[in-house]
Amino acid sequence: MFGDTHMSGNLAKMPTGFVLVGSVSSGKTALMQALLGKRGDVLKTQAAVYHGDNVIDTPGEFIGRRNYYGALLSTIVDVPTIVYLQEANNPVFSMPAGLLQVYPNKNVVGVISKVDLPDADVAAARQILRDNGIAEPYFATSAATGFGVTALRNFLIALGNNNAESAGSAKPSAQRENTA
Repeated sequence: MFGDTHMSGNLAKMPTGFVLVGSVSSGKTALMQALLGKRGDVLKTQAAVYHGDNVIDTPGEFIGRRNYYGALLSTIVDVPTIVYLQEANNPVFSMPAGLLQVYPNKNVVGVISKVDLPDADVAAARQILRDNGIAEPYFATSAATGFGVTALRNFLIALGNNNAESAGSAKPSAQRENTA
């Protein structure tokens, strides 16, 4: 239905320069592990976790609680790409209005997480991203099954290469069969 259904591809090349943001339990840490080819228990993220090469996993509280907005803004200041996770079964956009636009030269990538859940509504999640100003392509993913992870990883690698070459002025084109 969405293309990429398993984790295949070359894990020797890893994406760089991105931060995952989303609500509590949106699947950020599980997706980070899948993107980086790591295995193990997925534990609740209590603070920003730095994985090297400017790759950061953030706790959902950074966007869910106003008193943590400063922590989020200082965490993302030097990262060229923000990856926002919208759960496929959550009808609410969790990011406060305007927070994704504080730093206007950042790439913002929309990811629809948890597409494997029985109550997933990918079309509704896609519309939520669109309604909140996140441009396509969107990536439907499941960290549990690996669905869509390779397409997202390849996009982030290309985006990181473009950022290194042109300071973020060009975005890679996504393969349509691998996006939501």
